[in-house]
Amino acid sequence: MQYQVFGPLYAPVRQGEVTGASLRDFWDRVEAMHAGLPRAVGIYVFSTSHGDSYTPWYVGKTNAKAGFRGEIFQGHKLDHYLSAAERKRGVPRMHLIAKVEPNRGNFCRPSARSGREIDELETVMIAMALRSNPDVRNSKKTWFNKTCQVPGIMGDPPIGRPSEAITSLRNAFRL
Repeated sequence: MQYQVFGPLYAPVRQGEVTGASLRDFWDRVEAMHAGLPRAVGIYVFSTSHGDSYTPWYVGKTNAKAGFRGEIFQGHKLDHYLSAAERKRGVPRMHLIAKVEPNRGNFCRPSARSGREIDELETVMIAMALRSNPDVRNSKKTWFNKTCQVPGIMGDPPIGRPSEAITSLRNAFRL
């Protein structure tokens, strides 16, 4: 399994910016920068940036034949992101994490195997986004990460000085 990260890309998602023409222009610019990327499969992350600081708001996946282009700006996903972009000051940004073939480096086509891998990666990346921003807009795959408590690792931080067990486990995980 190999993936390549692209971005940050300016996502036209402010009210009034999202039109058929602006979305075609967006995908045309992405295609010009990275041939084949709009039809690639993988993970996408909507964020807002303020200077060099990014806040993730939504993590999604695609293994559809149309790739990122056919998935990212669907209505309910766009609604999540419009709402988040309006609540948080900053510039709307997007990262695309495309699945690539390890030997040739070209973008992978959708398949059952890719779908399983991309689904697993989405779960991990949602957990990472939640760690950075507890208000991530995803509703699926968040319950476990929002409710599981492992002191010093997941959930609320321990009160007071962490025990040696917590400190050494954090060290083992390089946290």
